[in-house]
Amino acid sequence: MRILLVTARYPWPPRRGDQLRAVQALEALAGEHRVTLFAPAPPREAPPPPATVGGAPFATDLYPAPRRSVLAGAGAAAAGGLPLSSALFWQPGLSARLARDAAAADLVILQLVRLVPHLADLGEAPLLADLIDSLSLNAAARARHDRRWLAPLVTFEAGRLARAEERLIARARRALVVCERDRRSLAERLPPEAAAKLAVHPVAMAPPDRPPAAENPPDEPTVALTGNLGYFVNVDAVCWWLREVWPLLARRRPELRLVVAGARPARRVRRAVARAGGRLLVAPPDLGAVLAGATVAVAPLRSGSGVPLKVLEAWAAGVPVVASPLAAAGTTAVAGRELAVAETPAEWAATVERLLDDPAERRRLAAAGRARLAADHDPAAVAAGWRRHAAAAAGADESAAKP
Repeated sequence: MRILLVTARYPWPPRRGDQLRAVQALEALAGEHRVTLFAPAPPREAPPPPATVGGAPFATDLYPAPRRSVLAGAGAAAAGGLPLSSALFWQPGLSARLARDAAAADLVILQLVRLVPHLADLGEAPLLADLIDSLSLNAAARARHDRRWLAPLVTFEAGRLARAEERLIARARRALVVCERDRRSLAERLPPEAAAKLAVHPVAMAPPDRPPAAENPPDEPTVALTGNLGYFVNVDAVCWWLREVWPLLARRRPELRLVVAGARPARRVRRAVARAGGRLLVAPPDLGAVLAGATVAVAPLRSGSGVPLKVLEAWAAGVPVVASPLAAAGTTAVAGRELAVAETPAEWAATVERLLDDPAERRRLAAAGRARLAADHDPAAVAAGWRRHAAAAAGADESAAKP
């Protein structure tokens, strides 16, 4: 089968969720099918695309990143009722190339709703839409916590994203998201025939080949916050937690160390970490090793959608996790079993302190988190799921992967 995988972002190195998702789809499908990756050309600092993934070859059709087309794209998005954020991925000269590749494909996998301006370029090709998460849900949550003057625009964008999601799902034969919370949010506002196309397909993640961190706690108690530190969801979470929770802990636990790690830290994050007296690690080469040096990992998200990779990464490293209700809802974890949940600053401080004082509870939570990771995110099972969904969307086996 000839498969065209269309992505909005160059996937190497796979530091973001959509990049990781694209690489995993390639790894799952290239061994059995003729796959072409249709993606933006790599930025200057990124490596060239590999010739193979998992030992299997694939083709690439790379187009210039649309930096000079953003204003034109914004105008086209506004006129067409499309999400304004789609302007970042719109390319006026892209349609002919995409139409050519799609016409030769037995299946197109389109990743992210932001590519909906190019939906018509796919012609009649069978389509598997990988939304990854619900960006309309993400934007609606962001509007509740973003700057007051920006909130109306973010709310407006949430509405446009919702309509784009509906349009994409209507065109697709099957549509995937990474967690049940997002599937349910989308299904609630779709007609039954469109909602029936939705399926949850998780990201893959396996524990590294090192002992779980909870079995070898660091000499100094350490709290870790990780993530893409230029992404609003994480910027808001880190700054809120350092402002509202960290002073309570630092006052009562002066020996407690703070580590914040991730790529592209915003100035707000840099200032907040400096004020807190923490250590900022920018794009560490081995995030697992950073987490392995933590006593507790925290995921204090107040907005966002999809599955929080930071929770999966902490589970993989064998670190107990304290999460906000919103972060926990992106997983299948049960509060108190695979992770602890806290919401108010007082709850956060008390929960972290309780774990710091209870090594047995830390080990129990960490082990349960690793077991949940193995059950839900096993790489072999996720790869097999990709193959089933692709076959079903192409019409090769409609009964192979029921939503």
